Amino acid sequence: EGHTDYRGNPDRNVKLSEDRVLAVRDYIIRKDIRKGRIKYKAYGGAHPITTENTEEARLKNRRVEVRILSK
Repeated sequence: EGHTDYRGNPDRNVKLSEDRVLAVRDYIIRKDIRKGRIKYKAYGGAHPITTENTEEARLKNRRVEVRILSK
């Protein structure tokens, strides 16, 4: 799951979050995990961890979350 902070253009934030999650996906594929086993979603700023208006808080929202669903 790719995320950004909530500031800025929402469409650009979705694209940025997609770029982030695809970079992680590509890294995992290079580590010999089959591409077909990986699902991803880009959320932009739709799911913030925090809505505080500080740089530290915004940094927490700029993230990729990985969930292991099965072996």
